[in-house]
Amino acid sequence: MNIERRGAWFRLPRSVMGRLLAVGLLAIAWASPAVANEALWSRGLHFQTEGDVVPLAEDGIHDPTNQAVVKVLQEPVEAMADFPRDDKGIIDWVKVLDQGMINPRKSLKGDEEMFPTDFDIVFTNTGSMPNVRFPHKPHTEWLTCANCHPAIFLPQKGGNPITMSAIIEGKYCGVCHGKVAFPPTMNCGRCHSVPRQSPGLR
Repeated sequence: MNIERRGAWFRLPRSVMGRLLAVGLLAIAWASPAVANEALWSRGLHFQTEGDVVPLAEDGIHDPTNQAVVKVLQEPVEAMADFPRDDKGIIDWVKVLDQGMINPRKSLKGDEEMFPTDFDIVFTNTGSMPNVRFPHKPHTEWLTCANCHPAIFLPQKGGNPITMSAIIEGKYCGVCHGKVAFPPTMNCGRCHSVPRQSPGLR
């Protein structure tokens, strides 16, 4: 394996980095119950969301007793040094994927099929906030359907009583957002992107 040095950091080839990131994302999503039950963004800052350099074993998100965290995973400050960020300074994973900076594995074993799906779901029960657009395409380009359905989201209209409090508690969208994807409390416009037809009241 060729490792290229850039400045103060050693950079792994993109194919290796993509595999390590994919394993890391799955390790986060299936963290130990003690870790998973806490409010995710109450544990301090980390590189994905705010650029802070915190070792994986100390970030309050990864399980420090997991040997993959200690011996296998590349530190975010190394793996994500050149990743594009949005206007809030949070890593923009859609751009990272579109620019070919990562090549996520389909599953831990890499043997599942991907079915990229290009359709949006618009949530209109958003009080006085703009409506929420959920785009399937950027999610299904690097996650198989089974990552979300049916354990996190029932694939039926009205089957998921999603609220901001539930998301902040790490449920529904909060299973990933706030851990590896942008926290919903830091850039409201990334989700609440569809103007309402009328102002509405809470």
